[in-house]
Amino acid sequence: MKKGRFKYIVIIVVLIIYAIGMYVIFGVSEKREREASTTILVGDSAVWNYSSRDWLNMNTPQLLSNLNWQTFDVYIDNEYFGNYSVWLDDKWYLFDQNKNAVSYQGNLFAYRGDFDMDILPFTTTSITDYTYVRMVLEDHGLDPNSQFTLAMFTSFDFDKDGAVEDFYIVSNVFADGFFPEKYFSFVFMVDDGQTFMLYEDIDTNSGVNGCKPNLYTVADVDNDSRYELILTCSKYSNQTPVTMLYEWENQAFEIAISNQ
Repeated sequence: MKKGRFKYIVIIVVLIIYAIGMYVIFGVSEKREREASTTILVGDSAVWNYSSRDWLNMNTPQLLSNLNWQTFDVYIDNEYFGNYSVWLDDKWYLFDQNKNAVSYQGNLFAYRGDFDMDILPFTTTSITDYTYVRMVLEDHGLDPNSQFTLAMFTSFDFDKDGAVEDFYIVSNVFADGFFPEKYFSFVFMVDDGQTFMLYEDIDTNSGVNGCKPNLYTVADVDNDSRYELILTCSKYSNQTPVTMLYEWENQAFEIAISNQ
Protein backbone atom coordinates (compact mmCIF):
# COMPACT_ATOMS: atom_id res chain seq x y z
CA MET A 1 0.00 0.00 0.00
CA LYS A 2 1.34 3.39 -0.91
CA LYS A 3 2.28 5.68 1.95
CA GLY A 4 0.04 8.51 0.73
CA ARG A 5 -3.01 6.26 0.59
CA PHE A 6 -2.27 4.84 4.03
CA LYS A 7 -1.99 8.36 5.44
CA TYR A 8 -5.44 9.30 4.11
CA ILE A 9 -6.97 6.12 5.57
CA VAL A 10 -5.49 6.97 8.99
CA ILE A 11 -6.87 10.51 8.77
CA ILE A 12 -10.35 9.22 7.84
CA VAL A 13 -10.31 6.69 10.70
CA VAL A 14 -9.25 9.41 13.15
CA LEU A 15 -12.04 11.72 11.91
CA ILE A 16 -14.62 8.93 12.28
CA ILE A 17 -13.46 8.19 15.82
CA TYR A 18 -13.54 11.91 16.63
CA ALA A 19 -17.09 12.27 15.23
CA ILE A 20 -18.28 9.28 17.25
CA GLY A 21 -16.65 10.70 20.37
CA MET A 22 -18.27 14.11 19.88
CA TYR A 23 -21.67 12.48 19.40
CA VAL A 24 -21.26 10.42 22.56
CA ILE A 25 -20.19 13.50 24.53
CA PHE A 26 -22.63 16.06 23.12
CA GLY A 27 -25.14 14.40 20.81
CA VAL A 28 -26.52 11.87 23.29
CA SER A 29 -26.86 14.52 26.00
CA GLU A 30 -28.57 16.89 23.56
CA LYS A 31 -30.97 14.16 22.42
CA ARG A 32 -31.84 13.30 26.02
CA GLU A 33 -32.51 16.94 26.85
CA ARG A 34 -34.60 17.52 23.69
CA GLU A 35 -36.79 14.50 24.43
CA ALA A 36 -37.12 15.15 28.18
CA SER A 37 -40.57 15.98 29.54
CA THR A 38 -41.58 16.54 33.15
CA THR A 39 -43.94 18.40 35.47
CA ILE A 40 -42.48 19.75 38.71
CA LEU A 41 -44.18 20.79 41.95
CA VAL A 42 -42.15 23.12 44.18
CA GLY A 43 -44.00 23.23 47.48
CA ASP A 44 -47.18 25.24 47.11
CA SER A 45 -45.50 28.10 45.26
CA ALA A 46 -44.76 26.85 41.74
CA VAL A 47 -45.82 24.25 39.18
CA TRP A 48 -43.68 24.04 36.05
CA ASN A 49 -43.79 21.89 32.95
CA TYR A 50 -40.72 21.20 30.83
CA SER A 51 -41.09 19.76 27.33
CA SER A 52 -38.99 20.01 24.15
CA ARG A 53 -36.64 22.45 25.88
CA ASP A 54 -39.46 24.86 26.73
CA TRP A 55 -40.71 25.82 30.21
CA LEU A 56 -44.37 26.51 31.01
CA ASN A 57 -45.68 28.12 34.19
CA MET A 58 -48.76 26.05 35.07
CA ASN A 59 -50.57 28.76 37.02
CA THR A 60 -54.13 28.59 35.69
CA PRO A 61 -56.94 26.72 37.50
CA GLN A 62 -57.54 24.48 34.49
CA LEU A 63 -53.91 23.40 34.15
CA LEU A 64 -53.59 22.78 37.88
CA SER A 65 -56.84 20.81 38.15
CA ASN A 66 -55.57 18.46 35.43
CA LEU A 67 -52.89 17.29 37.84
CA ASN A 68 -55.34 16.05 40.48
CA TRP A 69 -54.96 12.29 41.09
CA GLN A 70 -51.89 12.06 38.91
CA THR A 71 -48.96 10.21 40.48
CA PHE A 72 -45.66 11.92 41.25
CA ASP A 73 -42.32 10.90 42.69
CA VAL A 74 -42.26 12.89 45.92
CA TYR A 75 -39.29 14.22 47.86
CA ILE A 76 -39.46 15.86 51.29
CA ASP A 77 -36.48 18.01 52.23
CA ASN A 78 -34.75 16.51 49.16
CA GLU A 79 -35.02 12.92 50.42
CA TYR A 80 -37.17 10.41 48.53
CA PHE A 81 -40.59 10.03 50.20
CA GLY A 82 -42.51 7.81 47.77
CA ASN A 83 -44.75 7.69 44.72
CA TYR A 84 -48.14 9.25 45.46
CA SER A 85 -51.19 10.79 43.85
CA VAL A 86 -51.58 14.52 44.40
CA TRP A 87 -54.57 16.77 44.94
CA LEU A 88 -54.56 20.55 45.12
CA ASP A 89 -56.79 22.44 47.55
CA ASP A 90 -55.24 25.04 49.84
CA LYS A 91 -51.96 23.05 49.41
CA TRP A 92 -50.80 19.85 47.75
CA TYR A 93 -52.18 16.76 49.45
CA LEU A 94 -50.76 13.27 48.98
CA PHE A 95 -52.63 9.96 48.65
CA ASP A 96 -51.47 6.36 48.37
CA GLN A 97 -52.72 3.88 45.76
CA ASN A 98 -55.83 3.22 47.86
CA LYS A 99 -56.54 6.95 48.05
CA ASN A 100 -55.65 7.11 51.74
CA ALA A 101 -54.28 10.50 52.77
CA VAL A 102 -50.53 10.58 53.49
CA SER A 103 -49.25 13.28 55.84
CA TYR A 104 -45.87 14.95 55.46
CA GLN A 105 -43.83 17.71 57.04
CA GLY A 106 -41.08 19.66 55.33
CA ASN A 107 -40.33 21.08 51.89
CA LEU A 108 -42.16 19.20 49.15
CA PHE A 109 -40.58 18.67 45.74
CA ALA A 110 -42.30 16.31 43.31
CA TYR A 111 -41.99 15.42 39.65
CA ARG A 112 -43.80 13.36 37.04
CA GLY A 113 -41.79 12.67 33.92
CA ASP A 114 -40.40 10.29 31.35
CA PHE A 115 -36.95 10.02 32.96
CA ASP A 116 -35.51 9.31 36.39
CA MET A 117 -34.54 12.70 37.77
CA ASP A 118 -31.17 13.04 39.49
CA ILE A 119 -31.92 14.91 42.73
CA LEU A 120 -29.00 15.85 44.99
CA PRO A 121 -29.62 15.74 48.76
CA PHE A 122 -27.81 18.41 50.77
CA THR A 123 -27.86 19.97 54.21
CA THR A 124 -27.12 23.52 55.34
CA THR A 125 -25.21 24.62 58.43
CA SER A 126 -24.39 27.94 60.05
CA ILE A 127 -21.52 29.87 58.49
CA THR A 128 -18.31 29.78 60.53
CA ASP A 129 -15.91 31.46 58.07
CA TYR A 130 -17.26 34.80 56.82
CA THR A 131 -14.31 35.64 54.55
CA TYR A 132 -16.27 35.46 51.29
CA VAL A 133 -19.38 36.98 52.85
CA ARG A 134 -17.40 40.06 53.89
CA MET A 135 -15.92 40.30 50.41
CA VAL A 136 -19.39 40.29 48.84
CA LEU A 137 -20.67 42.90 51.29
CA GLU A 138 -17.71 45.18 50.62
CA ASP A 139 -18.12 44.76 46.85
CA HIS A 140 -21.71 46.02 47.24
CA GLY A 141 -20.75 48.97 49.45
CA LEU A 142 -22.15 47.38 52.62
CA ASP A 143 -20.65 47.10 56.09
CA PRO A 144 -18.57 43.88 56.17
CA ASN A 145 -19.40 43.54 59.88
CA SER A 146 -23.16 43.65 59.32
CA GLN A 147 -25.53 41.65 61.49
CA PHE A 148 -27.53 38.84 59.91
CA THR A 149 -30.91 37.23 60.33
CA LEU A 150 -29.81 34.41 58.04
CA ALA A 151 -26.27 33.06 57.54
CA MET A 152 -26.18 29.52 56.13
CA PHE A 153 -23.69 27.47 54.18
CA THR A 154 -23.65 24.21 52.19
CA SER A 155 -21.24 22.33 49.92
CA PHE A 156 -21.79 19.84 47.11
CA ASP A 157 -20.32 18.92 43.73
CA PHE A 158 -22.53 21.14 41.58
CA ASP A 159 -20.61 20.84 38.30
CA LYS A 160 -19.76 17.13 38.77
CA ASP A 161 -16.01 17.70 38.48
CA GLY A 162 -15.15 15.66 41.56
CA ALA A 163 -14.67 18.71 43.82
CA VAL A 164 -17.31 20.43 45.94
CA GLU A 165 -18.46 24.00 45.45
CA ASP A 166 -19.51 26.18 48.41
CA PHE A 167 -22.85 27.99 48.56
CA TYR A 168 -23.63 30.87 50.92
CA ILE A 169 -27.09 32.20 51.83
CA VAL A 170 -27.04 35.44 53.86
CA SER A 171 -29.60 38.12 54.69
CA ASN A 172 -30.47 40.79 57.25
CA VAL A 173 -34.18 41.16 56.38
CA PHE A 174 -36.88 41.09 59.07
CA ALA A 175 -34.39 42.15 61.74
CA ASP A 176 -35.42 41.93 65.39
CA GLY A 177 -33.41 43.94 67.91
CA PHE A 178 -31.47 45.93 65.31
CA PHE A 179 -32.50 48.16 62.42
CA PRO A 180 -30.06 48.32 59.47
CA GLU A 181 -30.18 51.31 57.17
CA LYS A 182 -30.20 48.98 54.16
CA TYR A 183 -31.49 45.45 53.88
CA PHE A 184 -29.76 42.83 51.75
CA SER A 185 -30.05 39.21 50.69
CA PHE A 186 -27.40 37.24 48.80
CA VAL A 187 -27.03 33.69 47.54
CA PHE A 188 -23.72 32.93 45.86
CA MET A 189 -21.38 30.10 44.94
CA VAL A 190 -17.64 30.00 45.57
CA ASP A 191 -15.60 27.85 43.19
CA ASP A 192 -11.78 27.94 43.13
CA GLY A 193 -11.80 31.23 45.02
CA GLN A 194 -14.24 32.94 42.62
CA THR A 195 -17.73 34.06 43.59
CA PHE A 196 -20.74 33.55 41.30
CA MET A 197 -23.98 35.27 42.29
CA LEU A 198 -27.37 33.57 42.11
CA TYR A 199 -29.53 36.07 43.93
CA GLU A 200 -28.96 39.59 45.22
CA ASP A 201 -31.38 42.15 46.62
CA ILE A 202 -30.43 45.44 48.29
CA ASP A 203 -32.62 48.41 49.18
CA THR A 204 -33.46 50.95 51.84
CA ASN A 205 -34.89 49.24 54.90
CA SER A 206 -38.41 50.08 56.04
CA GLY A 207 -38.75 47.18 58.46
CA VAL A 208 -41.03 44.75 56.63
CA ASN A 209 -39.64 44.80 53.10
CA GLY A 210 -37.09 42.48 51.56
CA CYS A 211 -37.04 38.78 50.81
CA LYS A 212 -35.36 35.97 52.77
CA PRO A 213 -33.82 33.38 50.37
CA ASN A 214 -33.67 29.62 50.68
CA LEU A 215 -31.82 27.07 48.53
CA TYR A 216 -34.68 24.64 47.95
CA THR A 217 -33.64 21.87 45.56
CA VAL A 218 -30.67 20.85 43.43
CA ALA A 219 -31.63 18.52 40.57
CA ASP A 220 -31.06 17.70 36.91
CA VAL A 221 -34.56 18.78 35.93
CA ASP A 222 -34.08 18.63 32.14
CA ASN A 223 -32.08 15.38 31.85
CA ASP A 224 -28.97 17.07 30.41
CA SER A 225 -26.57 15.58 33.00
CA ARG A 226 -26.12 19.00 34.65
CA TYR A 227 -27.67 20.18 37.89
CA GLU A 228 -30.07 23.12 38.11
CA LEU A 229 -30.90 24.96 41.34
CA ILE A 230 -34.29 25.99 42.70
CA LEU A 231 -34.30 29.00 44.99
CA THR A 232 -37.26 30.32 46.97
CA CYS A 233 -37.48 33.73 48.61
CA SER A 234 -39.99 34.49 51.35
CA LYS A 235 -41.53 37.91 51.76
CA TYR A 236 -43.07 39.37 54.91
CA SER A 237 -46.37 37.79 56.07
CA ASN A 238 -47.88 34.84 54.22
CA GLN A 239 -47.32 35.92 50.63
CA THR A 240 -46.42 33.19 48.13
CA PRO A 241 -42.60 32.84 48.00
CA VAL A 242 -40.80 33.95 44.89
CA THR A 243 -39.60 30.71 43.29
CA MET A 244 -36.85 30.59 40.67
CA LEU A 245 -35.11 27.87 38.67
CA TYR A 246 -31.47 28.62 37.84
CA GLU A 247 -29.36 27.13 35.06
CA TRP A 248 -25.57 27.35 34.80
CA GLU A 249 -24.69 28.84 31.42
CA ASN A 250 -21.46 30.48 30.24
CA GLN A 251 -19.95 30.57 33.73
CA ALA A 252 -22.97 32.35 35.20
CA PHE A 253 -26.32 31.54 36.80
CA GLU A 254 -29.39 32.43 34.74
CA ILE A 255 -33.08 32.16 35.67
CA ALA A 256 -34.81 29.72 33.31
CA ILE A 257 -38.28 30.19 34.84
CA SER A 258 -39.92 31.67 37.93
CA ASN A 259 -43.41 31.85 39.40
CA GLN A 260 -43.53 35.64 39.01
